Amino acid sequence: MKLSLLCSIVTIVGLVACQGASAQTNTVDVTFIGSGVTERVGGYRPHRAEMNQDADIVSKVPEDLQAPKFGKFTIGKQNWVFILDEPEEGDARLFIDTNGDGDLTNDPEVTWTAQTNSGQTMYQGKGQIDVGDGNLGTLGLYRFDPSDERRASLKNTLMYYFDYGYEISFKLDGQEFSSYVAGSLEDASVLPIDRDGNGKISNNFERTKIGEPFNFTGTPYQFSMTDGQINLEEADVELAQLAMPPDLSLGKQALEFTATTMEGAEIEFPSHFAGKLVMLDFWATWCGPCIAEIPHMKQAYKDWNEAGFEILGISFDAEGASEKVSKFLEDRELTWPQIYEGKAWETELGKMHDVSGIPFVLLIDGDTGEILGTARQLRGDGLSEFIGTQLRKKGLVD
Repeated sequence: MKLSLLCSIVTIVGLVACQGASAQTNTVDVTFIGSGVTERVGGYRPHRAEMNQDADIVSKVPEDLQAPKFGKFTIGKQNWVFILDEPEEGDARLFIDTNGDGDLTNDPEVTWTAQTNSGQTMYQGKGQIDVGDGNLGTLGLYRFDPSDERRASLKNTLMYYFDYGYEISFKLDGQEFSSYVAGSLEDASVLPIDRDGNGKISNNFERTKIGEPFNFTGTPYQFSMTDGQINLEEADVELAQLAMPPDLSLGKQALEFTATTMEGAEIEFPSHFAGKLVMLDFWATWCGPCIAEIPHMKQAYKDWNEAGFEILGISFDAEGASEKVSKFLEDRELTWPQIYEGKAWETELGKMHDVSGIPFVLLIDGDTGEILGTARQLRGDGLSEFIGTQLRKKGLVD
C-alpha cells in the first residue's frame, strides 16, 4: 500500500461577522489519509486492545489456527475484531476483521514481523480497518514479548496507534497551511501547524488547541468543532502574534536573555560570558538521562574551566523544589551557576528555547553568540575532548 491514500475531500465553510467588517468566509478542506499520518504529526499515542474475548465473537476464522487469542479494537462507537495466533513453535500471525462482517478469512493481510533482542521477541506490523465511506485506515500494531516480566501487565495486550487520519488545509491571512489529525476527526483537540515549513512540529510555537484563539500571522483565529466538522473563524480578541520557532542549529545565533541565578547574580546572556565558551544545560533533578551526563560535564569543567569553559544550568524542577535542587548540587559538587524558576515544563527559558525534552544542551561562543555544539556533540564521554577542540579554535588554549 502506498504511504498516503488520499480521498474523500470535504469542504467546511464558517461565516464570521467581525467588528466593523462584513461577514468573512474561512474555508477548511479536510482530506482523508489512509496511512502515513504518524510521520506527519511527529509521533503517536499508543492504545491498548485486550485479548479477553470469546471465540464466538466472530463467525468464521482461518482453518489452521493453533493458539488463537481474540480481542477487539474499540474506536469511538465502533469495534473491529482481531485474532492473534501465537503457537509455541513457529511465527505468530495476526488477523483483523477489516470490513466488520465477522469473517476473518476475507480481509486484507496484516503484516506481522518478529524482532528478537536480548532474548525477548517483539512483533510489529500494520493492518487496516474500514472507517466508513469506503475509506480504509491503517493501524500501527505491536506486541511485547508475553514472557517479559517487566511488562507483565501487557501479557494479554495488543498495542496499536492510528496511522490514518486527516489533512486539514486552510488559509491564515492569505497564507496556505496544513495540519494533520491522527484517527477520528471528532477526537481532535490539538492541531500541529508547520509554520516554518521545516517538516518538524514545535510544541511551543506550532500547535494550537481547538476552541482556543491563536495568532500565527498577525490576525487572531480560532478553530472550533461542530457536529464532527471543523471550522475556522477570526477570533474577536486581542492577541499578540506568536514568534516563529527558534533555529538553534549549528552556526545559528543563540537567543539573548536576562536571568537571575540561584545565588542572586544577574546574567545577561550571552555577553556575560564574553571571552569564553558557555554550555547551556536544561536539566532536572528527576531526569535520569540528565544525571547520567553529570560525570562527563564535571570532567569537562575540571579540564577546561580555567581555560574559559563555563556551564549555565537551567533547572526544570517544579515549584517549591529550591532546597531540593540546592542539596542536589551540593551533594554532587556541581559548582557552576544555576537558574531555577520553579515552573517545571513551563519554565520560561525552556519555552523560549522550545525545549520539549531534557537534557537539552547548547555550546555557545560568548563573544559572537554562535552555536558551536548541540546534543550530538555535547552528550557522552566525548564532551571534554570536544570542548578542548573548540577552545583551541577560539585561541583560548594552545
